[in-house]
Amino acid sequence: DGAAACNTRLVLLGTTGGMTWWPGSNRASTSQALVVGDATYVIDLGFGACARLAQAFNPGRFVTINGQKTQLELTSFLTEVRAVFFTHLHMDHLGDYPTFLEIGARAGYGSKRPLCIIGPGDRGRLDDNRSGYAGTVIQAQSADPSRATPTPGTRLMTELILQAFAQTFNDCAQDEGYPDIPKIIDVREIGDPQTLPWPASFALPDPSRPWTPADTCPAMEPFEIYQDDRVRVTAILVDHYEVYPAFAFRFDTEDGSVVISGDTGPDTRGNLQRLAKGADVLVHEVIDDFWIKATFKDVKEGHPAWPLFHHVITAHTSTADVGSVAEQCGVKTLVLSHIAPGNTPNARLRLAQRNFSGKLVIGEDLLQVGVGRPRG
Repeated sequence: DGAAACNTRLVLLGTTGGMTWWPGSNRASTSQALVVGDATYVIDLGFGACARLAQAFNPGRFVTINGQKTQLELTSFLTEVRAVFFTHLHMDHLGDYPTFLEIGARAGYGSKRPLCIIGPGDRGRLDDNRSGYAGTVIQAQSADPSRATPTPGTRLMTELILQAFAQTFNDCAQDEGYPDIPKIIDVREIGDPQTLPWPASFALPDPSRPWTPADTCPAMEPFEIYQDDRVRVTAILVDHYEVYPAFAFRFDTEDGSVVISGDTGPDTRGNLQRLAKGADVLVHEVIDDFWIKATFKDVKEGHPAWPLFHHVITAHTSTADVGSVAEQCGVKTLVLSHIAPGNTPNARLRLAQRNFSGKLVIGEDLLQVGVGRPRG
């Protein structure tokens, strides 16, 4: 479709969702890369995403010596990655983050400029306990006792990954010449007053009382979280209740605009519609409506499966609803990703076309979508 010839192109790295493995599916978990000229921006790094990243961007340089083909040097294909963005801190969106941090450092990120890593901050309180769980609540510890928390944000998570993998990080640096990782990354948390403050008009939810979706996804205006000479990135809260904060991101380039919905239910108090208005491409999560009805048949409140069922029907968007959401956003192309189950037949995914007048694309790992006209 000419996507590879476009100056701005979206590359789907992982296209399934859910903290599970779906039988019969080889989709990696959620991840995208936006390429703008020679700059690359990564959005989410679900488990399996790094292998797809290498497949998409690491052709290597091979030579033939005495009739034998060989690669002469280690790869540096991540040199032009400028930023990584996390929509929220669920494992199917960040499972490959530790792999990216270490192996990616040797592959070139941060060699030209510090790699900017942007994601949610500490939410400030646990979820309400809907399942009746009475087990261990894991505390993320820090050298500063005041920072200990069961809900670490992107910065503390990154620090603790480096600590947990300290042996291999240190070995690789001292024995193999790996770079000084803490000095080549620049971690910024959305909501941090020093780096990426909330908009002045935004009010944080009260942590002393139970939250509702209106607390975790109040109506608001998009706000800028990143800009360089290739792209401007804006964010807005979406409804992945109870997960908070959960963001959608918009990437505006000289060629057009791409919106990543993140994980969200269909009702965002108009937030996604405000962010995505008129965008060229909307990448939106989707869950198979047929699977929901078959799997959770007769499940009512009090049933052991109720907490998961409630999450599925409120914090995600089904094939029955996603077309209407895209139509309300006024986008040209709807790309289905974070597909759950990952083995959903395309015939059922195509039902998302209902109520959407634009182009529908069913996401596949390594599929590319061009933005704007092909060069030349």
